[in-house]
Amino acid sequence: MIKITANKFYRLVSIITFIGLNALVLPQTVNAKSVAPIIAQLLLSDAETVTPPTLTPPGPLFGAQAVSESNRPTRDWLAAFSGVAAVPLSGSLQETIDNCPNNSYCVIEIDQLNLSQTVFINRSNIKLVGAANNKITFTGTGSIFYVESNTSNLVFEGLNIDGRINGNPSQREPDIYGIYLNGERINSVLIKENHIQYLDGREGAHGIAALGTGAADASAISNLIIEGNQLNDLRTGFSESIVVNGNVRQWEIINNEVSRVNNIAIDAIGGEGTSPTRVVNGRTLPGLFDAARYGFIQNNRVTDMSTLTNPSYGRQHSFAAGVYIDGGHDILVSGNVVINTPWAYEVGAENCVETSNITVENNQASQSRYGDLLIGGYAAVGFLDQPSINCNPNTSEDNDEGHGYVRFATVKLNTLTSSGVLNRVVELESRIRNTIIIHPGVDAINPDGNASGDQNSIRTSE
Repeated sequence: MIKITANKFYRLVSIITFIGLNALVLPQTVNAKSVAPIIAQLLLSDAETVTPPTLTPPGPLFGAQAVSESNRPTRDWLAAFSGVAAVPLSGSLQETIDNCPNNSYCVIEIDQLNLSQTVFINRSNIKLVGAANNKITFTGTGSIFYVESNTSNLVFEGLNIDGRINGNPSQREPDIYGIYLNGERINSVLIKENHIQYLDGREGAHGIAALGTGAADASAISNLIIEGNQLNDLRTGFSESIVVNGNVRQWEIINNEVSRVNNIAIDAIGGEGTSPTRVVNGRTLPGLFDAARYGFIQNNRVTDMSTLTNPSYGRQHSFAAGVYIDGGHDILVSGNVVINTPWAYEVGAENCVETSNITVENNQASQSRYGDLLIGGYAAVGFLDQPSINCNPNTSEDNDEGHGYVRFATVKLNTLTSSGVLNRVVELESRIRNTIIIHPGVDAINPDGNASGDQNSIRTSE
């Protein structure tokens, strides 16, 4: 690892200025193998010489830097649950959780359970596992399972969560969430092979959600695995079936199936004000760590999503996507299949942020209404060019958003086969910078990297 000292940082800033990047947030250490050779050379001290690369003055960098496998969530912590005998329910589920012995691992098996109030997970080392043919119903509002701050080593596995009341769909006021992580310093969570269906919130609903509210990197929700779940027949309003939002890092959303929902199926969000904002030169902006990051969205299947049943969209068609990256960074989207949605995939930036280092590869899409990939900021004028734009995510209005940027993305090797779409199979919006898109019908735009205002800079080869 290379330690970034003040002198090395100064040299790095010099080369970045030369290359033409206008924003960069650096960790205290980086892996020398993971950065461009010329940058690595500048970071080394005089005693840490390497063979100088043979370079002409460098051109602009294009495309995403691959998300390192070292950022994938670990699973070694799960071994601590092996051999732990299941604790029978004693009274309510909440009482059973609260009565688990302190500082020990506790496994609770759930069979038939009727809940009227939220179950709070406010201690660590808890595993909730569903018995064969289990069923959990919920007659209340808000969250069914709510994970609080400062907890770790939590497992939700094999639970069948049904939002119907007496077998009938039931809309909740104002919202309903299945498994909901909300707070800071929530670490090592596995949400696996659960079946979540028929959640209907008037204002919003989530099947599985992680909202990181911490202000610092150390206070993130981290090491989160969402794997092999089935979600169907959700009515989520402006919300999403599966979402990571705000200060959430090192996560994966893999091998899930989402069907018959009426808004975005899978979303990675940044810049919404989920974690605290910051003030720069008198302007309120999203916080530096208000971004889902270092994540993997892989091998998921999304089918039959439409907003025609969604009152939040006036029960009309909208530009909702099956898989959406909105303000996140350092994310791999690969091996997914999306069928019969308005847009299959979207990489955008609704708020005053840069969505960056996004790789979209080896995915499939078909039967999309508008197109298979929508990319870029959708509003006229970027927030960097117009200081009067309200960048406070806590006070800005939805109809005055979309001023962000997409930078350093790579789109390649995807099978996008929708025909008769209303827009284009790959639709380019604004402020797509230093991006590689390899797909038939996409032409290079400002491939020298010289782009300003709402212009794009796109290459069509690596």
